[in-house]
Amino acid sequence: MKHGRGNLTGTKYFFVHACVEIVCFYLLRIHFPTVMAGAVALLYDFFAFLPQGLIGDFIIKHRKIPYETVGHLLMAAGGVCILAFPAKAVHFLGYILLALGNAVLHECGAVATVAESEGKIFPSALFVAGGSFGVVIGQTMGTHQVSPYFLLIPLVLSELLCLSAKTSVRKEKYPEFSVVSPKVAAGTVLLIAFLVTAVRSYIGYAIPISWNKEVWQSFFLFFIMGAGKALGGYLADRFGARKTAFIGTLAAIPFLLFGDRVMIVSCIGVFFFSMTMSITFAMCLSILKTNPGLAFGITTAGLFLGLLPAFFIQFSPLVNAVLITVFSVLCFVLLRYSLTDGAPGR
Repeated sequence: MKHGRGNLTGTKYFFVHACVEIVCFYLLRIHFPTVMAGAVALLYDFFAFLPQGLIGDFIIKHRKIPYETVGHLLMAAGGVCILAFPAKAVHFLGYILLALGNAVLHECGAVATVAESEGKIFPSALFVAGGSFGVVIGQTMGTHQVSPYFLLIPLVLSELLCLSAKTSVRKEKYPEFSVVSPKVAAGTVLLIAFLVTAVRSYIGYAIPISWNKEVWQSFFLFFIMGAGKALGGYLADRFGARKTAFIGTLAAIPFLLFGDRVMIVSCIGVFFFSMTMSITFAMCLSILKTNPGLAFGITTAGLFLGLLPAFFIQFSPLVNAVLITVFSVLCFVLLRYSLTDGAPGR
């Protein structure tokens, strides 16, 4: 019964995550492809990813605040600033509010799904997977200039789903996760999880996908990415994090490198490399056993570090291929060193 509750909470936050990203990526497309696009994206990513650990820690320590509603109000206020005011300075403020609302709701999802997980990583992996679907839907809506009034639908739906799971965010005890070797120091485990997440984030931007030219192809790509994140959690629960890490790192390399012009080959690689998301989160949970909010924040900080090169550096296809290979092998070595063969939770 408890396991079913965990999957139910994961499903609710799957849709919450999708709704949140629909709103955010619709609004992010407004300034594309103008000269403001890069600055807007970097500002948004900074405030969406980096503060999450602090926000999650605050949620754990102060449970009575209605964080779900606060997050949605911040997003709504950000949307009003972006859509209703012509001044660019107000737009930048809007993106900061939007990003902070996103961060708050991400942390609600992380805390709630861990609290109901009974030591399984799949509910959290399911929650995270929802973002991939929301990103591509929001981008497509923004590109085709769908009326912004439609954003009220995902905002209201997300708020209702969050309120239906609000008791999960406020639980005071969490299941125990144990996927890391006791021989590896706690600080080393957290550093490895941070670095592996950063590499996965970088690879996500570096994958050669010249085949991605049609809207349906973008939808399929993000569907595969989301499915990989969810399945990674399932496989880690079923067969262990260490075995799943092998598939998500080494097995993905040839498909990522040689799928530039062949969609199905590339998508297999994307599917595999997306699977490590759940593993790095479980690693942090194995160390920060009483603070899933901070644990999730370590992975999101890694995501921010990994996407920074996309803003400042353009590598040649050959250099990208070398970096993807080297970083993937490095991740495999680090994960093999730090993970155990057992399943995530007890």
